[in-house]
Amino acid sequence: MHLVDPQVGRGGAIWSHDQSEVLLMNTTTCQTTMYPDESCHAVLPAQRAETLADHLAAEGVAPTDFASRAAHGRYLAHVLATAHADADPARLRIVEHAAEAVDVTGPADGPQRVRLSDGRVLRADAVALALGHLPTALSPRSQQLADAAEHHGLVHIGPANPLEVDYASLLGREAVAVQGMGLNFYDAIGMLTDVAGGRFEPDDSAPSGLRYLPGGGEPRLVVGSRSGMVYRPKPDLGAQMPEPWIPQVLTGERVLELAVRPPGVDHEREVMPLLLAELRRALDEAGHHALANDAALIDLLFPFGRRGAAAPGMGTEPHRRTRDVLRQALRAASEPDPAWVLIYRVLIALRIQVNRLTDLGAYTTDSVRQDIDGHLRNAFASWASGPPVLRARQVLALEEAGLLEFTGPRMHLDIDEGAGRYAVHGAEGTVTMCDGVLEAHLPPVDLPAYRSALLGAWRERGEVQKDSWASRGTRRRMLTGSIAVDGLYAPIGVDGTVYERRLMVGVPVSTAQPGSSITAEPGTGAQLLRHAEAVALRLARVGGALADDVPR
Repeated sequence: MHLVDPQVGRGGAIWSHDQSEVLLMNTTTCQTTMYPDESCHAVLPAQRAETLADHLAAEGVAPTDFASRAAHGRYLAHVLATAHADADPARLRIVEHAAEAVDVTGPADGPQRVRLSDGRVLRADAVALALGHLPTALSPRSQQLADAAEHHGLVHIGPANPLEVDYASLLGREAVAVQGMGLNFYDAIGMLTDVAGGRFEPDDSAPSGLRYLPGGGEPRLVVGSRSGMVYRPKPDLGAQMPEPWIPQVLTGERVLELAVRPPGVDHEREVMPLLLAELRRALDEAGHHALANDAALIDLLFPFGRRGAAAPGMGTEPHRRTRDVLRQALRAASEPDPAWVLIYRVLIALRIQVNRLTDLGAYTTDSVRQDIDGHLRNAFASWASGPPVLRARQVLALEEAGLLEFTGPRMHLDIDEGAGRYAVHGAEGTVTMCDGVLEAHLPPVDLPAYRSALLGAWRERGEVQKDSWASRGTRRRMLTGSIAVDGLYAPIGVDGTVYERRLMVGVPVSTAQPGSSITAEPGTGAQLLRHAEAVALRLARVGGALADDVPR
């Protein structure tokens, strides 16, 4: 078995074990594992069961702590070292290649040749490709911003892995626009203040609980997004995670009933009332009656209104409104507020149900575009995919130090050629001039834009194509940017050829494999582990290492 990765044995590009301790995971240690448990109904026996929490316990990290990404990288390196130690030399030899696979060639159902960046060529019976987040070419709009930076002496940083960003290039700038208020935004806060040499010190008199001592050269950050929804911190749950919420209104049975409706489902008319009913019922039963009404819930879920329209009472102070939303979230997450934790649990469960409806093709195409992709995914993520409490404190400490301001929703950038600056437009028509732009989000899943040499070679030969999503009701399709695969794993060429000896798993095929691009949580039947085992079984069969009578 040949294992090819430039960061092999170091945890990979995102989780490299020798990176700075600044970057943090956004899941607790007890929510991550590399080994299947009984919930996965694995075909093959698992010899190990060590979770991230088990591995980091010796370092004094608690199961509900948020570890550094470097610590997770140490766990991944340990898992690989354990695989080497467990391998029976009479049956398995693992050969590591610290290189990149730049091309995979071969017949659709025959041996493959893997060309490496160091010039070597490997022959393989079959190939598994777990490519993760890949760098992409800049979008036309991002390219315009980059061209303006070169022409006017500004700085532009496009979507990228935070470890690959030169944050030092932002130091000394007067004002930098930050597009995005999700996890990459919080990563940028940690990395930028670190390279500036700044320090956060405890300060009980500050709303954030911290005071920022500048290191020198920090720019003023002008932060916003299309929706204006800042990601809330995850609740500080103490010693034990709560049990997952079991839906009582939008149940599994109701999901299946909606999925077979011939016309297709309209989310706003048919599903959103069920989401609100689920939240009302949960809050009422727990005694949180003041929040158990639609007006209060809509205000919590969409602080700037649906699709970034002005929220009642927002007035002309989008900065103050955003700051107050984050302050409220920080207080509730830190206490933690039982009602807040309950809403958090319910929304995680509802997001799973909405994703199931999407995966089953239940929605109309227009509803997916306008409602799900348009704003609901972001609302869910702002509650369920937020950062640790520490990061929210740090953002608010920068705001209190006068180094960060929020534009509110509908943020967009223009290039003021006369001034030689970026003009940042926010809610209520406010305009701020900036001399830098940081696009604080990961590169999109977009096959045509990938700068991967391997996928570029496949595109040139027509051995890969874009996937599309279809509504069962309307039969209308929409392109997703994900890679089209047959039977979940094998890429499909433009002429319909299925490359059965090439097996893909994870981010680039996320449309076909929902749930495979996020961490595997113990006890949840994690899709990532299910898909990984299915790929491993196919590899073993093709290589003659597994009998055909093993269940498929």
